[in-house]
Amino acid sequence: MAKDENKEVEIGKSLHDARVAKGMSLEDVQKITKIQAHYLEAIENEDFSELPGDFYVRAFIKQYADTVGIDGMELLNEHDDSLPDTQTEEYSQKVSEDTLSKRSERQNKEEKINSFRKFVPIVGVAIVVLIVIFVIWGVVAKTNKSADTNINSNNSSVSVSGSSEKSESSNADNNKKQDKKPAPKKNINKTSIKKINATEYEVSGSKKNTITLDASNRAWSSISTNGKSLFSGSQESGNKKSVKLPSGTKDVSMSLGNVPSTKILINNKLLNLDKSVPMTTVLNIKFK
Repeated sequence: MAKDENKEVEIGKSLHDARVAKGMSLEDVQKITKIQAHYLEAIENEDFSELPGDFYVRAFIKQYADTVGIDGMELLNEHDDSLPDTQTEEYSQKVSEDTLSKRSERQNKEEKINSFRKFVPIVGVAIVVLIVIFVIWGVVAKTNKSADTNINSNNSSVSVSGSSEKSESSNADNNKKQDKKPAPKKNINKTSIKKINATEYEVSGSKKNTITLDASNRAWSSISTNGKSLFSGSQESGNKKSVKLPSGTKDVSMSLGNVPSTKILINNKLLNLDKSVPMTTVLNIKFK
């Protein structure tokens, strides 16, 4: 796509001048947006090739602009022709590969189902034969047992009585042992997630916490606490990233570059984001 070089320069210069006017450094903008400083510097220098991909150029520019007091959407609209498309050839190729992969998986499943259907009649015949053999064996065994009972009728009365007492005693002992067995512990997820507002949540119920990011499409995200980065990077479709929080963590800041394609789980419990949250946002999570 053809680019207007003057407009490109205006974007970088506009962001740089707005940041300087507010007395902010690149590190200050990084703390607010959670976008790494070298990416911010690349935007000011118009070096978009340094960003994770064309998909993030518009998202990062908007987030930067909003932070330094410029209307991000208005800035993007003014320079729409000079910015990369959100769906590049790389993105389209990825979608095509995912479609072919799903089609292949569906064909494999259909072949397995057809093989199973062919195998069912054979299994059915085998089961019927086993049932017939079992019935015949049961009848023969019952007949032999009846003959033995008639021959030893006198002795069997005493034997049955003694066996009955032993059986009752054995059952009583087994019942006592079973009563002493502790009830199995239930694995209950006690984690509770409370929504404070669209970008702030409160989590309680667990001393050890893990945040999992599950990407359904290409997405960029970062997780940090007390100014320390725990994770920062991009994820492809189907990729999961789990981050264990340090013991005693109270506050966590999360920056998301593709909210619709990112599922957040805290201790395997889904965090339901507000529908009003934009495509790129920063979440604050407090732990009790």
